Amino acid sequence: MSRSKSVQAIKDDAPDLEARIIAAIGTAGPRNVAQISRMTGAHQETIRYKIKKRFGRLGFKFHAEVDFEKLGLQLHWASLSFSKAYGGMAPQILRALNEVGYLTYFGKLVPQGNYAALFSLPQGTTDQYREFLGSLEDRGILSTFTLQTVQVSRHKAMDPHFFNFRSGRWEIEWAKVSERAPLPLAVGGKTKVADFDHYDLLVIKELQKDSLQHLTGIAKKLKVHQKTLEYHYRTHVQKWKLVPSYRIRWAQDIAKKPVHSTAITRLAFHNLSKSEFAEVQAAVSKIPFLWVEDLMQDWTYVAMMYVPVTDLISMSSYINSAVPNLASKVEMSFIKPSEATSFTVPYSMYQDGSWKFNMRQMETHLRKDSIVPLQK
Repeated sequence: MSRSKSVQAIKDDAPDLEARIIAAIGTAGPRNVAQISRMTGAHQETIRYKIKKRFGRLGFKFHAEVDFEKLGLQLHWASLSFSKAYGGMAPQILRALNEVGYLTYFGKLVPQGNYAALFSLPQGTTDQYREFLGSLEDRGILSTFTLQTVQVSRHKAMDPHFFNFRSGRWEIEWAKVSERAPLPLAVGGKTKVADFDHYDLLVIKELQKDSLQHLTGIAKKLKVHQKTLEYHYRTHVQKWKLVPSYRIRWAQDIAKKPVHSTAITRLAFHNLSKSEFAEVQAAVSKIPFLWVEDLMQDWTYVAMMYVPVTDLISMSSYINSAVPNLASKVEMSFIKPSEATSFTVPYSMYQDGSWKFNMRQMETHLRKDSIVPLQK
């Protein structure tokens, strides 16, 4: 006769357990198994298994979110179109800009062919950076560019409501998506810059690379005394909430499971009024695949999401039904995975207690190894 399950085993078999763990990770982080256990009622070993093995097999990845404003940085989205002569060198040029030019993400947009680039610039340097990009245009490296300041940015927590954890697939009912409550994106005031230092940035960039790392391992990797790193993490990173939350997102490895092919999709709504933005954002915020949404100072609204190809048409139909009067203002693009890269916070640019911004250094770095001849 088979033995009956214990009360704990029944709890750990609850159909919504994964959803509760995902919600708890947002607050506690993926390393704090004890707190996640208290928040969910699940056994710690069950949680460790879910985080280290189960979620990974399902295509989930953990991300440490950074409050760039508290670090004295301001996000900017750029659209960069390279000239024909330099089109083949674009990824190399953009990687060089990561090293000295505060670039933290780039991705080639198809079918348009331009690059979306995210810069985390020191506050007050927007005009200088626009001048720098203008110099690249003057020298024939860029054919056109735009640089827009982000008013507000939000990395949305995963909505597991429509994900079947047993089959490992999304099962979307778009009529029910429409009925869900929107998540407004509030435009707030300025955020106070925190008291941080280079040690804090090193911890943050390691958590961005792998948020499952423990401070002990990070200290060994950085060759810093563990007590020193623990002090900085506790008194700066945690106290100032420089990493305010952690996110778990679905990003299925299509190379291993082609049946789950996905498209990194970018929606950009241009020339919106405030009321149109509110209407669009309310609809887009309900999409389960949504990763991040940004509102620019000119009221352009950009949303990035990881969409299974089987849901592209139905998702597009949902948006069309939700905001049919704004069809002329939306641009849909797809990120080319082989020409897209994310980078950590630009920790190497923080020297002697401040962010270094030097246009001449950026130009010199691009000239290095003859990447681009910036001198006329």
